[in-house]
Parts: sequence; C-alpha cells; structure tokens
Amino acid sequence: MKKLFTAGALLLGCAAAHADPISWGFSFSGFYDKEADVFLTGEAITGSFKGNDLDRDGLLEKDELLALVIGEMDYVACAAGSNAWYQCGATAFSFSTDAGLSFSVGSYGSDPEGWVGGGKLITVGDMHYAYDYNPGGTAERHLYWTSDTHLTMISQVPEPATWAMFGAGLLALTWSMRRQRARARSTGA
Repeated sequence: MKKLFTAGALLLGCAAAHADPISWGFSFSGFYDKEADVFLTGEAITGSFKGNDLDRDGLLEKDELLALVIGEMDYVACAAGSNAWYQCGATAFSFSTDAGLSFSVGSYGSDPEGWVGGGKLITVGDMHYAYDYNPGGTAERHLYWTSDTHLTMISQVPEPATWAMFGAGLLALTWSMRRQRARARSTGA
C-alpha cells in the first residue's frame, strides 16, 4: 500500500510541476470610427495568445509569448519574415488576470518602389489604424478605444496532449491498484 501511495504522490507532484503554456482568447468590442464619426458597437478585434510565465511572476510578457494571433495574423511568428519591404511583430505585450491585457502590434509593407503598400497598427487602449495606398489613392481607417470598449477574456481548454497525459496517468494508477489487489488476493493477505 505504501508503494501505491508513493506512486500516487509522485504522479501528483509531477502533474503539479508540469507547466502548460498559458492560453487565452480575447475580444475587444465597441470602437469609435473616426472616418464615419460614429461608435460601432458591433466592431470587434478578436484573437488569442499563448505563452509560458517563465519567471512565474503571474505576468505574461512579450518575451514569454509563443503566439499572439489577432484576426488571422500571428504577430510572434510573422516577425521572422520581416525584411526591408515588410515589417511585422509585437512591440509590447503584457497579461495578468489582475492587470488585464495590453499589447501593441503592427504589420506594414510595400513593393520595393514604394508604389503600393499598406499596414495595420493596433495599440490596446488607444487605436487600431489600418491604411492602404497605391497610385490610385489612399484609404485609412482609425478605430479608437473609448470607455465603452469592452474586453472579454476566454480561458482556453487544455490541449489534447495534456488530456492524453492525464488519462495515461489515471490508467497506470488504476492498473497498479488492480495488480496490487490481485496479488493480495493470491497471497491470502
């Protein structure tokens, strides 16, 4: 019985020590559209992020991010593709359940001659600015955060691998208990 409790305690300790990445989804909704001069309740900026709180201070920071997806762009992954005509990445990021979510991201580019280009800059609490230009003209859009802009955070479900490890641990523990009971019955103890 001592072996079973020792194995269970070891399994529990390993599970507690395993640090899964922090994963959250988010949605900011309601922005003031400068060009239309109207508050858009249905306008939303949605995304997700994943990272490891390496220093275990309860604050996930830019250097601890594994992914920051807004719309369909991963601003962590796209930074590797930056070059002379295309820049992409996150310049700031922080998240804690107490302080909330804050980030600044951007992507912009043009052809080598500078005739056609565009970009997007998003800074939480300030604005979402998007622009495009070409020889035919320029289009801009400014969406500003207001006191009526709301943030909704959604905790992500653990990844399938986490559930698989948990299930495997439970199966091993069950098998060990059955084997020990069978041994106890066969020895008559």
